[in-house]
Amino acid sequence: MRGHAAAALTAVLLATGVPLHAQTSEVPRSSWGTPDLSGYWEYRTTTPLQRPTEFGDRAVLTPEEVAAYLPRRLADIGHERDLQLNADWWQPGDLTDGRTSLIIDPPDGRLPERSEAALERARTLGLASRLRPADGPEDRERYERCIMGRTVPLLAVPPPRLVQFFQNEDHLIILHEQKSDIRIIPIDGPTAIADVIRLWSGRSRGHWEGDTLVVETTHLNGAWTVNGTSADMHVEERFTRTAEGIDFGFTITDPTSFAAQWSVEFPIAPGNGPLFENACHEGNYSMPLILSGARAEERRAAAGSR
Repeated sequence: MRGHAAAALTAVLLATGVPLHAQTSEVPRSSWGTPDLSGYWEYRTTTPLQRPTEFGDRAVLTPEEVAAYLPRRLADIGHERDLQLNADWWQPGDLTDGRTSLIIDPPDGRLPERSEAALERARTLGLASRLRPADGPEDRERYERCIMGRTVPLLAVPPPRLVQFFQNEDHLIILHEQKSDIRIIPIDGPTAIADVIRLWSGRSRGHWEGDTLVVETTHLNGAWTVNGTSADMHVEERFTRTAEGIDFGFTITDPTSFAAQWSVEFPIAPGNGPLFENACHEGNYSMPLILSGARAEERRAAAGSR
């Protein structure tokens, strides 16, 4: 009898669209009652940000299609890895649920149309750009300067991302292993930063909407870009604790760069700590070689013009 009752209850819950993690498991909570986000977490995936055009409007692949597509996807990731010479750091992860893209909106799984200014930013300010000047270290990308990684918003791309969340009633702190980045996010508190101040990681503020922590970030300095975003982009990140991990998503709104806002979703799984020091600048010969290489190119160009 109990089995029949449980089966009936499950059927009702499924019919009403209640998420399975909410139906069957208790969400861990803090002593003050909010969902507990603290702990070590990891996010990585082989799923591409944008849906390959060959998949059309298909958001999910069959297991057979995943098996056929995965070798090609890993080859693409390997090519990018080889360009960055960081093979030891790259662990691409799985094809999350067989999805064809991390982007869930627009429905085609691809970035909205971009303005000419956005395309130029993506070309000159993006991580893969080969067009940055090299007059001095300040000209170079934030990765090369060990300033920050992909921290705003969180983005599940190789290499793996291990983070530690610290939480109290009025703050969420995210400590990244990569670049030892730290984000201190006030929750339901007044801003303490003047509007005229622009920061590398922007100004983040959090608030609870039910059991979801919503973090909004603005006031970025524009020295870097996410596929063409500008300093005026608005990022909304959503952290929803489940029994198994965290359902994470973000939406970027930037009307001067994109014809529409775009949204991404992926799961964050429990990770194994502790975090290790990134030591980005320890033995770092990349920057002097980049700058000395630029000077050598200038000398060669000058000699050729004589």
